[in-house]
Amino acid sequence: MDKVKIGRTEISKDLFIFLVISVLLGMVAAVENTSLANRLYEDLDFTVMQRALLEAPRETPGLLSVVFIGMMNGLGDVRIAAVANILGGVGLIFFGLVPNNFGLVLLFLVVYSTGQHLYMPLSSTIAMTFAKGENFGQRLGQVQGLGSLSIIVSSGVLFLVYKLADVSYGTVFTMGGCAMLVAGALFILLGSKSEKIVSEKRFVLKKEYKMYYVLATINGARKQITLTFAPWLLITVFGQPVTTITALFFVVCVINIFFKPWFGGLIDRRGEVFALKLEAVVMFAACIGFTFAKSLLGAKAALMTVGFCYIIDKLMESAVMARATYVKRISKDPADVARTLTMGQSMDHVISVCLPVFAGYAWYTGGADGYMYVFAGGIVISVVNFVVAGKLKY
Repeated sequence: MDKVKIGRTEISKDLFIFLVISVLLGMVAAVENTSLANRLYEDLDFTVMQRALLEAPRETPGLLSVVFIGMMNGLGDVRIAAVANILGGVGLIFFGLVPNNFGLVLLFLVVYSTGQHLYMPLSSTIAMTFAKGENFGQRLGQVQGLGSLSIIVSSGVLFLVYKLADVSYGTVFTMGGCAMLVAGALFILLGSKSEKIVSEKRFVLKKEYKMYYVLATINGARKQITLTFAPWLLITVFGQPVTTITALFFVVCVINIFFKPWFGGLIDRRGEVFALKLEAVVMFAACIGFTFAKSLLGAKAALMTVGFCYIIDKLMESAVMARATYVKRISKDPADVARTLTMGQSMDHVISVCLPVFAGYAWYTGGADGYMYVFAGGIVISVVNFVVAGKLKY
């Protein structure tokens, strides 16, 4: 097997290519997380209701990912990942370039989202094939930690560009889309050099994975409460510009360089139950802050509290590793893993498709304090998540 030497360490050429891909996709994540909400609000004048209405169709590809991946099953996971990133790159470029037309914005956001959601379950599966022994969490943490380093550099560059230059959102999203296209091309190279992961089954739905399916469904609600509405809270309620979101995201990524490898190791040492309970506790605390900071604290203290809550909540997105390693550990057939993660993703998107509309409506009709209803719902979700995590069995 071809080797690549990095300092004193030798790794396989395929792993090196995959790490480069992780760096490129870190750039894409930086663009989306720092700029998407602000483009909708500042550049396209979207209201919170329009933002919420985007989410159902944007999340629909996640709901259908089990069907799409099943249709492409014969390609193997690596080649499907190539298709996913090329498709997503095209969508991201055009999302950044289209004018203020709801239909066009929605169309290209859905194209990007389709590629993104096709790749999500495959990223963990492919990364775990490079693990040594049973240290799946450690390898996932290392790969994602490198991705976080990439996001740091990208976010730092974006912050400086937004501060010092009159750059358009179109330019930023074009750069992100090009990075995704290159990642897709590298997957084609990776696929030609490594063994393809091909499942004999297009779909996997088994009783032994039932607790994972429940966790995935809860995660669909958990991520929409904070992924969609926490940035909107900072932008609309606290009046923060794109540079604030970029700076917060930058802080998250700096911490994640160390946090993700640590959290991956924590999963291997303490188990998925502990890791997922920790996620629930942190989300509970974050949603308390999102809900009550503005009404209980002064303006500056409230903003600092919400910013802190945003950071700790983003850090706990690392818990996706625990759900993936749980499936890996209990699976009897390695080929089941990717298809099971895909099925779980489709289940979590049943909630992701519906929840934003109801949450957006609650915020919109609730007036100035409407956001409190949304994050109070997040408090309830975190409690349910804690209870379910305690019921996992190996």
